Amino acid sequence: MRRIKSIADIERARRRNNIIMGVVMILLLVVSTAGYSLMSADKDSGNIVEEKGFEFVRDAGMWKLIFSGARAGAPSEEGKIFAFQYLPSQLEDIDVNVSIEFGDYAGNALYFVKANEGTGEILNNLGGYILRYQEACLGNETTCEGNLPLKDCDSNLIIFNSGNTTKVYGDENCVFIEGDSIKGVDAFLYDILGI
Repeated sequence: MRRIKSIADIERARRRNNIIMGVVMILLLVVSTAGYSLMSADKDSGNIVEEKGFEFVRDAGMWKLIFSGARAGAPSEEGKIFAFQYLPSQLEDIDVNVSIEFGDYAGNALYFVKANEGTGEILNNLGGYILRYQEACLGNETTCEGNLPLKDCDSNLIIFNSGNTTKVYGDENCVFIEGDSIKGVDAFLYDILGI
């Protein structure tokens, strides 16, 4: 048989249970926050790499570079952040042969032929400097789908082509990126930034 409890006993038990539950919840919050901070902390500075005189920081799956100090053709403003999927050392086997400089894009329209995921990487890095961007067709193409403008190498044009070998080369204001578009774009961006 159960003992009959007074209202005071019931209230005391409820208050004690609430205090225990509150302490458990607070401990859970503190432990989870501490665990998260320990798990996401830099371990042995593995998220920071120095290459070619620049410091790259791994953040959100990208190698980020805070550009400080002007180089020939590179942006003159300090503190601009550029993001790359690959480090310069991972792209040394890619041949880049372009005469375009960073300043050639500043304040001008940029056109993309056969836009792909590489387009996004270019726009993330150059978007603040170009006037506008648009998809286009190369003037000598026989088929141009959609209502895209025809452009030639007098305009700033980036053309993506498929291929087995990744390479980047230029002809006047045209830049051709063949093969792996992300690797090609990163190699191209490093080149025009003077890295």
